[in-house]
Amino acid sequence: MKRDLGALTGREHDVLVIGGGIHGAFAAWDAAQRGLLTALVEAEDFGAGTSWNSLKTIHGGLRYLQSIDLPRMRESIRERRTLLAIAPELVRPLAFVVPTYGHGLKGREALALALRVNDLVSADRNAGLPPAQRLAPGRSLSRDEFLRLVPGASAEGLTGGGVWMDAQVESSERLLVGVLHAAAEQGTALANHARATGALRRAGRIAGVSVLDALGGGVFEVRARQVLNAAGPGMDDVLASVGVRRTPVPLLFALNLVLKRAVAKGHAIGASSAGRYLFLVPWRDGAMIGTDYVPAGGASDPFAARRFLEEASRAFPWAKLSADDVALVHRGRVPGLDAKRLAVRHLLLDHAAEGAPGLSSVQGVKYTTARAVAEAAVDRLCHQLGHARSSRTAATRLLHARALEGSLPERALQAVREEMALTLPDAVLRRLDLGTAGPAAAADVEIVAQTLAAELGWDLARLEAEKQALADAVARSVL
Repeated sequence: MKRDLGALTGREHDVLVIGGGIHGAFAAWDAAQRGLLTALVEAEDFGAGTSWNSLKTIHGGLRYLQSIDLPRMRESIRERRTLLAIAPELVRPLAFVVPTYGHGLKGREALALALRVNDLVSADRNAGLPPAQRLAPGRSLSRDEFLRLVPGASAEGLTGGGVWMDAQVESSERLLVGVLHAAAEQGTALANHARATGALRRAGRIAGVSVLDALGGGVFEVRARQVLNAAGPGMDDVLASVGVRRTPVPLLFALNLVLKRAVAKGHAIGASSAGRYLFLVPWRDGAMIGTDYVPAGGASDPFAARRFLEEASRAFPWAKLSADDVALVHRGRVPGLDAKRLAVRHLLLDHAAEGAPGLSSVQGVKYTTARAVAEAAVDRLCHQLGHARSSRTAATRLLHARALEGSLPERALQAVREEMALTLPDAVLRRLDLGTAGPAAAADVEIVAQTLAAELGWDLARLEAEKQALADAVARSVL
């Protein structure tokens, strides 16, 4: 996995993917695995945008029973099983517990029925999985059982609860890097810090893009028979840069709180708040709470995260949350139906009718189903290219979807030499997992900074600039 600009410019690719988040990474791997000459460029660092903001849950879509959306539920169940199979070192089973009150639609009996239907719809949820990765059936909880699982929870009106199994990804960053490794091993030419700035056209078609090297400062051209815009919330910006004008997709900001305390242990806990469910999820030595959605522009509101903390405190009063408990606030832009409602379905767009044949876009709405959405996007590209080979990513183990090993200097060198960590934030935040659960220790940052400086030839001015860039990134993620 090397940043080789010559590999990008030295040939015409079958497919060029713009965007190195989870959807773009899966699309590049899928295309390359089918035998297509593939390239991927990412404007910043891989996973630096929305993919970094994740509650780390991989869920089977139990909530879709409310709208009887069985196709979406089945897709989520299949993709949860796929991730448990292809990335077992990072994706593992996790129990989810919720309380019930009264005996109506929110009562114990109704939840028990929902869990039974969920088990029936997901009867194949463990097909092909090893024992350690299998998900047990859901079950109803008595009042006393729930209180034993959630000590301190209010007993007023409580009739019991329910528990079901979903999954959790230990590090969404390492999972993404694992997908990129797999793509590179299949011949994909990759480059981060490489921003698409305009379209190349030939015979009336999009034939590639011009790219700005954000590190070297030069502009180069990447030619391709098909271009897939997988820039996530930046989809419309990319379209504008290549001359496609359309009504922009509304964007919301998703907020997840990273807690220092292990408030939840062994299982995630759900609670209703303002007509929706929030989840308190155990993660590493602490926990996470999510997810809140605010209108575009809300991420710059210094009070948005504090209002979310207040709402979470009302949902989980027994946790006695305070601002001192919050290590980081993960923020990410996600597509909406409008300024208040989250989008529920992915987009697959062909821009031929908008004067850009050879260009298509994909925009996903959830991490769990990113592989399946990418497969559908590549299916369309294969049709355009007359390429008949089918996807195999659902059945291929991700060998690099794991944490790096060795001492911190050794891991930092691996991040630079093998994983394209070209800046200090790249290494600390998205390769070494030092800054995802809270600001990294100053001593660790210094070790990584000195290692990168020696390997990449940074002078003192560049070293200080990198430290400041990391400090600025962390400052944007605190409460």
